[in-house]
Amino acid sequence: MLAPAIDRRTRRLSRLYSATLELYLARQREELLQRAYEIGRQAIACGLGVLDMGRMHQRALAARASSKSIKEKRAAALKAAETFFLEALSPFEAAHRGFREANLRLQALTAALEGRNTALGNEVAQSRRSESALRQLSNRILHAQEEERKRISRELHDAVGGSLAGISVNLALLHKADGLRGRAAEKQIADTQRVVQEAMATVHNFAHELRPAALDDLGLVPALRSYLNRFARRTRLQVEFRASSEAERLNSEQKTVVFRVTQESLTNVAKHARASRVRVTLRKQKHGVRVEIRDDGQAFRVDKQLGANGRQRLGLLGMQERVRLVNGRLAIKSLPSEGTIVAAEIPFPTAGADG
Repeated sequence: MLAPAIDRRTRRLSRLYSATLELYLARQREELLQRAYEIGRQAIACGLGVLDMGRMHQRALAARASSKSIKEKRAAALKAAETFFLEALSPFEAAHRGFREANLRLQALTAALEGRNTALGNEVAQSRRSESALRQLSNRILHAQEEERKRISRELHDAVGGSLAGISVNLALLHKADGLRGRAAEKQIADTQRVVQEAMATVHNFAHELRPAALDDLGLVPALRSYLNRFARRTRLQVEFRASSEAERLNSEQKTVVFRVTQESLTNVAKHARASRVRVTLRKQKHGVRVEIRDDGQAFRVDKQLGANGRQRLGLLGMQERVRLVNGRLAIKSLPSEGTIVAAEIPFPTAGADG
């Protein structure tokens, strides 16, 4: 560490030392070494010792550690700096016999500075690589979001738009058909009601996929049970669900994470696993809740999927990121003849956390 406080004369001397050293490293003239000697004499007059000079020298080197000049011809620059420093210490030799020990300490400090600079360079390079990877992932996520928006737009246009057009046609016919009576009128009205119900079901499905109301109104366990019932009807897979009411101790954000992990896992099962049975369990642990989705379908290489570029990789990374944000842990295990297990452990919220 550098000396904590020095008087005005000493600070002026430190600035003079740094400026003279800078000139010597650039030109390496003999008269600059004479200036170094004079600085040493002034240091003695200020009451400074050898260790103080070593700290002054270290400060001068550290001030130029990030400049291009210190990075180019580093060995030669350090050797020249050592020569300058020895000259500045010349006036101390008669009074201070511990010069060699101080010089060795200075060399160790210089080597440590070199090591820190190297480590900092490695960290910067790693940070840049991570930043590049995050940008690529962000681009893929944005692309996936746009694709999902296109799908929703098409579904709304084709399903809801078509239904509303049918309703409009039926109402126009009813309006024009003054003589329409009895069963003909009843059939026309029934057809219109059916189209309305289909449109409402489509909108309800969209709303449920985006954010199930039961999750906010009834809680996590009822929302999962409702979703799993719908999933089983839609895919015709056998779905078993067991849950502990202790899961309701999780806060709103944590419940959403559990629901989305389950939803994404089941989506992958339906699309890729070729399974016949799925078991979802939600049980209390000592310090939190564990949700587990287990299927009997075909296995896959988890590391390979995480290294891929497709939608499934984004799904796995999305689950990992969601769980990480609530201080949880996610584990995925997939083995031939055993199927796949996705398990997330979510800690109970601490006191004062948002419920």
